[in-house]
Amino acid sequence: MTHGQRVLCLLHWHGERPHGLTALGVAPDRLTEAEEKATAALVGLPLPASWQGADPALRRQLVAACRTVPTAGLWHVTDERPAVDENRARHDCLSVLSAEWPGADLLPTEEADRLPGLAALGRLTSLVCLMPPEVWLDAEQDLLDIYDTYTVGTLPDGPF
Repeated sequence: MTHGQRVLCLLHWHGERPHGLTALGVAPDRLTEAEEKATAALVGLPLPASWQGADPALRRQLVAACRTVPTAGLWHVTDERPAVDENRARHDCLSVLSAEWPGADLLPTEEADRLPGLAALGRLTSLVCLMPPEVWLDAEQDLLDIYDTYTVGTLPDGPF
């Protein structure tokens, strides 16, 4: 994603520890197309409880199905700080998102609720991002491979 490009972000908050925020970015003029393709890709396919524990054949099937979804990028950050409560973690994650994607417009919850295909893609991507970093998957099993631009990281210790 280039700076200055307007992008709509659909957020998925992982409320269990480690807390995490996944922002799926879509160009505004491709939102309808992205939702249609995400819905077509994910309807009827079983979504795993974890990406690491999913059958490799299912991972390949889901990645192949999602490759046609036009996305402007993906951003995911995990907050692993033990002394931080969920509200503070959410605030800090949103602050970092605003700094890293200054041109992003967050989709209001009521609008995001009308995008079940993209919401499912966001949840699924969040599962991939919660895997330990030492787990390497080939491109056919790695859902992050469908994104041209993505950032996955952890909030640093310290004040924001």
